[in-house]
Amino acid sequence: MEWRQLGAIGFVLMDEIGVTLLYFGVLPLFNIHLPLKVYLAIMCILVVKDILVVKFLWHVVVRTPQIGKESLIGKIGIASTDLDSQGVIRIGNELWIAETQHAPVKKGGKVIVLNVNGLYLEVDPVNSDDGNDALYH
Repeated sequence: MEWRQLGAIGFVLMDEIGVTLLYFGVLPLFNIHLPLKVYLAIMCILVVKDILVVKFLWHVVVRTPQIGKESLIGKIGIASTDLDSQGVIRIGNELWIAETQHAPVKKGGKVIVLNVNGLYLEVDPVNSDDGNDALYH
């Protein structure tokens, strides 16, 4: 589970944590003692609210970024020039400067983006024989 998902779960549970601290920690300090049924009723309402929120909004948390460098990682590109250690690749309609640490890639060969380093993309060649390139489209 990613840190974003853990953070989202923690954020959703903050109201339950706050009510629990208030009921068991703060109210007794002021000598206020509410029936346990009040606490349980409030918690049930909050849990139902959380279930509805998660059901309708969880896709926002788990969706992959549509813009920025994270959106490029895992994409397949086509070499527009020979890549010995550096060259130009095309991803969609965009041209990028790419660097590879492994075997050279001939013009027209497929590469997968591993990382984004400034305006340079770190890529590896994709072996079309193993069928793995279909995973990244």
